[in-house]
Amino acid sequence: MYPQQPQPSGSNYYRMPEKQPKRLAFALCSFIFSLLPILLCCFNVYPAVTVFLLLVSVLALVLGIISLASHRDGKGFAIAGIIVSALMIVSLLFSLIFLSEPLKDMMKFSENAQEYIDDYEETGEVPEEFEKYGASKYDWVWHSMGMNSFSDFYGQFIGQYKEQNAWMLAPSESGSSNSVTTDSSDKRSEETTTRPANYGEDPITI
Repeated sequence: MYPQQPQPSGSNYYRMPEKQPKRLAFALCSFIFSLLPILLCCFNVYPAVTVFLLLVSVLALVLGIISLASHRDGKGFAIAGIIVSALMIVSLLFSLIFLSEPLKDMMKFSENAQEYIDDYEETGEVPEEFEKYGASKYDWVWHSMGMNSFSDFYGQFIGQYKEQNAWMLAPSESGSSNSVTTDSSDKRSEETTTRPANYGEDPITI
């Protein structure tokens, strides 16, 4: 018989390290929240929406920093979330401070486009509510576009808006022509003509 080998004690066994579950929640949330302002940028036309997206970007930045500071998994997602959210915070603050008023005026123009176009074609002047953009502090904007003043920009903008939205502006023009035609036809129908009747008969009115 072969001699029995001594069995190793329990303390000498090599134990495989237990796998720790990956902690990706903070990093993934940071990355996903940082992308939300980019995905929802087309709805960013009101200051309230800008504030909401700004808060989401700040949350993404905080989650990314916490993930890196606590040495969690998903370091790449956390770094990407921090970078994207920081860029979005800067751009959203810029739009909130400098672009909120122009965006509101653009919405006002689009809601009353036909009225503004008709007024400009009749007078050739900038509406009173838009004259503030003729101030000297906005001159660099118009000069960068190759124009001398806001009035030049407004005139060109009116022309481009009419070309790009002719399908939307046409119904009002055709509607007005139809109303003129209808009015004239009604007037003609109301008029009566009298022709001489045959001898011995009463006049016939048509």
